[in-house]
Parts: sequence; C-alpha cells; structure tokens
Amino acid sequence: MTGVFCYTCAKRFSYVRNIYYIRFAPITIVNYMRIIIPVYSLISRATFCANMSGSSDKGRVLTREERFSYQNVDFKLADAVKTDVIYKYFRDASTEEPKVLTEETVGDEHMDKTVPTTYIIHGFTTDDSSPWYKPFKDELFKLGPHNVIYINWQKAGNKSYSVSSANIDPVGKYIAQFILASGVLPEKVHIVGHSLGSQLAGFIGKWVQKLSGKKIGRITGLDPAGPRFDYPEAPPTNRLCDTDADFVDVIHTDIQHYGYTPPLGHVDFYPNGGMDQPGCPPRQIDVKCNHGRAVRYFIESMYIQAKAKEANFIEANDYYVQINVKNNPKEVIFGYFAERSSRGVFYLETKSSVPYLIV
Repeated sequence: MTGVFCYTCAKRFSYVRNIYYIRFAPITIVNYMRIIIPVYSLISRATFCANMSGSSDKGRVLTREERFSYQNVDFKLADAVKTDVIYKYFRDASTEEPKVLTEETVGDEHMDKTVPTTYIIHGFTTDDSSPWYKPFKDELFKLGPHNVIYINWQKAGNKSYSVSSANIDPVGKYIAQFILASGVLPEKVHIVGHSLGSQLAGFIGKWVQKLSGKKIGRITGLDPAGPRFDYPEAPPTNRLCDTDADFVDVIHTDIQHYGYTPPLGHVDFYPNGGMDQPGCPPRQIDVKCNHGRAVRYFIESMYIQAKAKEANFIEANDYYVQINVKNNPKEVIFGYFAERSSRGVFYLETKSSVPYLIV
C-alpha cells in the first residue's frame, strides 16, 4: 500500500496502526465511495490538525522539530467568569431534581461531611446531560451514602478549543473555591473528569492547594485531553499531574488522538494498549468511541473487579507507542477500586461488548 495522506495528522489525531492508505483501482461507484469517504475524513482531520497546531501546510510531513514546536495551551485566552459554572447537588439516590448551589449557598446546605463527596466533570463541547453522568451517579449511591455534584461548565467549555482549554484555569479556581466553601474536607473529595474535564480536575486540585494548603483526596482522569497538552508535553503546572491530589488515577483509551498519551498519574491504566478499543468502529464512522470507552470501563469497574498487569510505556522516536507487559508482572485492581498505593503503568484487555471488563 502506498500514499499516506497527512502522515502527521494521522499520527497525532489517528492511531498509528489505523493510518489510511489509498489504492488505485478501477473507478466503479463502489470504489469511488471507498476512496472518497476515507479521504474526506482525513481532509477534515487534516484541517483540525492544522487548526490545532497553527500550521497551514496541510498534507506535508512535518519534522520532529516542527512537531515539538507546537504551542501548548495559551492561558491568556481564558475568558471564563464565575457564573459560567453550575453546581447540581444530589443528596441521595431518591433525589430526582438536584439542588442548584453556588459558592455563597453551599455552606448553608449542611452536606453530610462524613461521607465521600464526588464531583463529576464533563469535557469539551458537552454539558451535564452527558449520558455517563446518571449511570455513574446511580452506581455511587449503590455503594452507600455519598454527596454527588454535577459540574456544568459548558458556557466556558463549549467555545473554541483554544479558549475552552485556557478556561480550565479560572474554572478550576471557581470550583476550588466552591469545594472549600462547602465545608467538606478536601481529602473527602473525589473528582472524576472526562477528556478536557480531566485536565480541569487537575487545575481544581492545584487551586485547592494554593488556596488552602490541602490536597484533594482523589482525582480520576478518564482519557484526559491530549491536544495542546502533549506533543510537546505540557509542564505539570499546565496539565493534570500526580501532585494534584493525594491519589491520581488515569485511564487511557484514545492515545495519540483525543486522549493524552504519556503516563501522568500515580497509576495509569492502558486498556488494550490505550488505543483501538475492541468493538469500536473505524474512526470515519465513529470518531468518539475510543475516547468514550474510558468512562464505560470506569463505571463497569464499580461492579466488576478486573485486574491489570504491570507494564512498560515505550515511545519510539516516531511517536509509536507500545504498552508491554513486564515479565512476572504484579497485578492491581483496575478502575474505581484501584488501591491508593498503586503506582506505575498497567495493561488489561477488554471484550468488544458489554460487559467489557474481564474478571
């Protein structure tokens, strides 16, 4: 097979082993469609790649030096205000309509400060109607008493990607102020974010430390956003990192595309190598499937305890990533019940349909 279209964009925004190629064949209607649809998908992705990197040289193979000249998030673009964030509080499983709180009213709510408090945070271009919020909330209440708070930051997170990614700094500060105003001890707080919401979770942790000198108990990053945070890898001050909470666990399912590629938590799980999740269709059919699997796996881990094996994260000079299981690897529990003492990179395999996790 010959002729790779936009190698750089395919490598950065598609999996290495899923790069599309074009074969020459007799031009029938069927072959015409076979060629045009993948090429159209790649042209769209090339445009996105150029927009993200600031490059206008679409289709050209960039050098390693050029790749690492890409700019990270420009936080000067942030324009979020405090009213951009909405907090919806669920006291227990019987709560049908959540109570909308603010930093000024949360202290009067008299939350049970003896039970775990979980904040759920969506990613870019979505909101608290995201289909994973309710299933996750329901599973939390099955485990026992909780305070559950939906975060809706869509006013600040549904702008251009450059502005939305910059807004994680001020929005992180606003949510940190809310957490501290609630009276719940930071160590009782668990923040669970998906995609750009994972990077936001890191900034909440940073701001809680700046404002109080204390750490959030746990941050779970579900396929943290990669664009503008890796390649080049952003410094820990500008992304989720393992100092943002007492325990930071991360699930990678869409590396080298929408997800962040290198390890960045205390423990980093790479199901199926962090890419090409079983059961997900080709990206030109569903571009978000792999990215969303992190959420599904995490929710399943609340009632299916799968184990993951210790592995090495290996990235070659051409950005090809391998997650290789070590000889005689130690095993840890995957997902929600991961031990707080877990450290390192871990691999597990899943099935292609529900239930995905394998015991």
